[in-house]
Amino acid sequence: MGDKSKKLGKWSRLFGIGEDEQSASSVSSKQASKAEETQGPQSRSVTPNQHTSHSHPSTPSSVSSADTKPYDPQGVTRSNINSAPVSRSGSTKKQLSRASSTKSPSVVEAPRFKMLENGNHEHHLRAVKRQEKISSLLKDLLGAKKLRDEAKSAVSFDVPQQVAPNQVGKAKPPTLVSGLVNYLNQHPQGLTSTTQTAELKSALPLLADDHRSFSEKYGRCQEVVGKGSYGVVRLSHKDDEVFAVKEFKRRAQESPEKYQKRLTAEFSIMASLKNLNVIKTYDLLKDAKGDFCEVMEYCAGGDLFSLIIAAGRLEYAEADCFFKQLIRGVNYIHKMGVAHRDLKPENLILTQSGVLKITDFGNSECFKMAWEDEVHMSVGVCGSSPYIAPEEFTQEEFDPRMVDIWACGVIYMAMRTGRQLWKLADAKADGFYAEYLEKRKQEGGYEPIESLKRARCRNVIYSVLDPKPERRITGPQILQSEWGREIKVCAAGDGIDPY
Repeated sequence: MGDKSKKLGKWSRLFGIGEDEQSASSVSSKQASKAEETQGPQSRSVTPNQHTSHSHPSTPSSVSSADTKPYDPQGVTRSNINSAPVSRSGSTKKQLSRASSTKSPSVVEAPRFKMLENGNHEHHLRAVKRQEKISSLLKDLLGAKKLRDEAKSAVSFDVPQQVAPNQVGKAKPPTLVSGLVNYLNQHPQGLTSTTQTAELKSALPLLADDHRSFSEKYGRCQEVVGKGSYGVVRLSHKDDEVFAVKEFKRRAQESPEKYQKRLTAEFSIMASLKNLNVIKTYDLLKDAKGDFCEVMEYCAGGDLFSLIIAAGRLEYAEADCFFKQLIRGVNYIHKMGVAHRDLKPENLILTQSGVLKITDFGNSECFKMAWEDEVHMSVGVCGSSPYIAPEEFTQEEFDPRMVDIWACGVIYMAMRTGRQLWKLADAKADGFYAEYLEKRKQEGGYEPIESLKRARCRNVIYSVLDPKPERRITGPQILQSEWGREIKVCAAGDGIDPY
């Protein structure tokens, strides 16, 4: 267990998960659940401006809470992922007591997510406080025999092994936590540098001509906040500003010319996008080794993936807020003629006040220039396996916008259940996906989606995850649907400074 303890430290530093950012307290959770239930029985009938899924039959017009118990599959449960109930935790009691003494009595306080009496909400996200949470999670899960047999696909760097349809009932659905543990076991070095506060020696000092301009603009690079196959991300401090500096690495067997073309293309796309829900990109610099460093805005709330890991799953109001912001961002980049092609929780960054921002456009492509009306189709499989749309495996060319919409649906279900629905959206290779195709046609529906209590929400998610891209709901249609219109976004997500 000594080696595993070292691994835990690396993962803790990467995701920065701690007790201060546990799942919303039981008081807040109960209120959010009650608010969801009190919206009343809703029919699956769709108003004229709401898109409808054509392959899933209608369900009874009334839905009771007993009929729609939250999906709580084996492996990751509320008891072993979320914080203990307030009545069983003295420290939590004291924390809430202190908070209630300084807050308005009309507000129900939660560590990271706060529901207000008027139905609005606030986010208070601090990625650096997640460290103890992820450490305790991994201590419980690393080396557990049950996880070695579990379907694992949260961090999917390789196409997963085949799961036969007749074996689905015997296997467990994939979880984000199990995928993280699986990757850690396969990569003992983890994803973070062993020296958290080391300077960026490979990128600083820069070339003599660039060093002064970099330091004057962005200060000194210091602590590591993330690392992946692309390279590392460090923080750079300049006066009262903090920047994220992403150091790229050249891919294996990638020529210097292709490397430079790829990064400059990504930078050109990101720098041209100006939207609240897209990460701001400021500069692209070259270091002494010929590697590029991209300077971006820093978001202290961490990424959505680590938030889901820490929380187990998100309450409906919190997930809905992030989902609507995501669709707004996707609609914007599509309007600009850009498809992301690799949307997943790891590529969605959060500010402390809950603004969601799309990042990492390394796999993005332009499907339409400003002077063009025709959409250019995409070819080839691209992205991370659980989020890849089924048409990428079955069609020679496809609309890249619909690929992004599909990924948004998988992300929403990951937020609500803490699980991936399948490992690969290919019925021949993945029994979980084959089960989804079968169950969505039946009267009882597909259990994880049916566990979403609001019929309007279920209708949209079924349409987002329609295996036929020509029938799939579009981004604007999502926002125009009854569910999309009723989703309340936090003030920060609407561009209003909460402070």
